[in-house]
Amino acid sequence: MHLFGFLALAGAQLLYTLGDLWKKSLFNVHGLWPALTKPLFLLTLVVTLAGFGLQMYALSKVDLSRMAVIIGMMAVVFSSLAGVFILKESFNGWNWLGLGVAVLAIVLVHIR
Repeated sequence: MHLFGFLALAGAQLLYTLGDLWKKSLFNVHGLWPALTKPLFLLTLVVTLAGFGLQMYALSKVDLSRMAVIIGMMAVVFSSLAGVFILKESFNGWNWLGLGVAVLAIVLVHIR
């Protein structure tokens, strides 16, 4: 796998996760419709579009069949970690086991 393609995938998923967290915080503070009129909401769209740009770059560097699996697993990992560390959600043993299985799947796809 192309190193920059993989880094672009990771960066894209990180930006998607950050954009989603930011939008969620805006919606929690202002409500849905008022949040859509805030300038900060437009910045969340910029972050998401930057992630989209990185994902398009990765598409040109990484085999599509691998990319689909990897970005799906990264979404699980990044959103789970953001939930634990940023949103202060609690994980039980089954949650951590599931996260570990997702990471193992990424590794197994990579070494194929």
